[in-house]
Amino acid sequence: MSAVKGGIYQRGEFWLDYARGAGGEPISNRWYIWWYDTDSGHQRRKTTGTTDVRLACDALDVHYLAVHRPTVGEQVLYSVPEAMTDYWLEHGSNQVSAVAIKARLKLMTRFMDVEADAGRLTDPFLPDDLDDRFLNRFRQWALAEPIIARKKDAQGQWIEGKRRPRSAATVEESIIQLKAALAHAFKARRTRYVPPLQHKTRDKVTPQRTYRLSVDAIAELLDFSLNGAGTYSGHADRLLPFRRYLVGSITTLARPDAILDMSVRPGRGQWMQEERLFALNPASRIQTKKVRPTVPVIDLLHSWLSATDDWLVCRERKRCDPEEQAELIEQIRVASIKSSWNSARDKLGIPLGWGPKLLRHSMATILANRRVDLIELEIALGHRPFGKTSSRYAIFDPDYLGTIRDGIEDVVSDLTKKVGSALHPKLTQQHANVTVLRA
Repeated sequence: MSAVKGGIYQRGEFWLDYARGAGGEPISNRWYIWWYDTDSGHQRRKTTGTTDVRLACDALDVHYLAVHRPTVGEQVLYSVPEAMTDYWLEHGSNQVSAVAIKARLKLMTRFMDVEADAGRLTDPFLPDDLDDRFLNRFRQWALAEPIIARKKDAQGQWIEGKRRPRSAATVEESIIQLKAALAHAFKARRTRYVPPLQHKTRDKVTPQRTYRLSVDAIAELLDFSLNGAGTYSGHADRLLPFRRYLVGSITTLARPDAILDMSVRPGRGQWMQEERLFALNPASRIQTKKVRPTVPVIDLLHSWLSATDDWLVCRERKRCDPEEQAELIEQIRVASIKSSWNSARDKLGIPLGWGPKLLRHSMATILANRRVDLIELEIALGHRPFGKTSSRYAIFDPDYLGTIRDGIEDVVSDLTKKVGSALHPKLTQQHANVTVLRA
C-alpha cells in the first residue's frame, strides 16, 4: 500500500519510514513507525528495532491494532483477509501451535487467491460473503491439492519433495481457523458480523482409528532409538532426542507439544522434585482447552529429568574445555522429532498417517486394559480437569493418580525386560565424568 504521508507502508494514521537527518538521508538503518500527534502538532516516531522491512511492517500492524479504534465505516469494510492477518499477528503467532495455525491460514489464503483469479471473489471479500457454497468449494479444492514437502537440493536450493494426500480432517482445521479469526475480529470490534459457518467434526470426516501399539511394539521403538536402522544405523547420538521423547511419552501420557515443552528449569515451575510430581503446564503458560495436567514422576522419568539441566527432549553437543581438562556436553533443545518418527514408522511398519501421538493413545489403551481407574486415566490425559481450588491440593495427596503411577511402572517393568538398555539415561549410563551445561 503506498503511503500518502511518505515512507513505504501505511495503515491508518501510521506509516513506516527511516529516521532522516536535515538533508533527508537516513540516520539509522532501522525502520520507524511514524504518526502525526495532533496535541503537540509534530510528527512522532517509534523504532521497530529491525532492519527487515517485512518484520517492520508487521510491527506497524501490531502497533496499529493495539491503539486504533475502528469506526463504523471501517467495520463495514473490514475484509476476511484482514481478519486472518490480524488474527495471526495478535494471537496465532504467539501460540504453541503457531506453525500449524500458519499452515491452516495459508491454505485458506491460497484458495482465496484461486477464487479471486476465477472471478468468484468480491473486492473487498467481506464476512457477509462467506457461505456454505464457499466452504464446499474450498473442501473440494483442498482435498484435490496434495501436501508437498520441501527440501534442499545439492546446491542448497529449495525443491519439491514427497507428495501425500491432504486429509479431510486437515481441511476442516483450516475452516475452524477461519472461524477463529472472524471471532477474534468480532471481539476486537473490527467487524459487526460473523457468519454462522459450520465445520465438520473430526468424527464425521475421519474413520474410527483403532490401531494401537502393543508393549512389544513400543519396545521395538525404544530399540530403534538406541540402535537405529537405515540412515540412522550407527548414529545413536542422532536418535537420543527421540529416545528422550519416547521416555517422556511413556511416563506422562502427554501430548507431543507438551513433551517437547518439558523442562527442569526452576523458573518454569514444572518439576516438583521432592514431591515426585511434574506439571506439564509451565507456570507462565495459560491453560487451554487441551489441559496439561500434573502427573506423578515414576523412577524412570526421575532418572532422565535428573540427567538434564533444562529440556527433557534435547540433543547433545560435545566439546573439550582445556581449562577444566574435561569433556563438556551441551544440551540443546529440540523442536521436533518428526524425522526420527518417520524413519521408525517406516522401519517398524506403522501405518501412514499415524504421528507421535499414537504413543499417547497406545499407552492409554494399555493402561485401560490393565484395569487402572478410568477417572484417573481421564485426569492424567487432561480430559477431566480439576477445578482451580481442588487442583491446588489434590496433586499433593500421596494417592494422587496412584493407579496410573502403578500402571505406568508396570508397563516400564515389562519394557525393561525387553529393552532395558534403551531406558537408561545416556549421561548417567556412559558418562561418569561429564559436566552438563545449559545450552
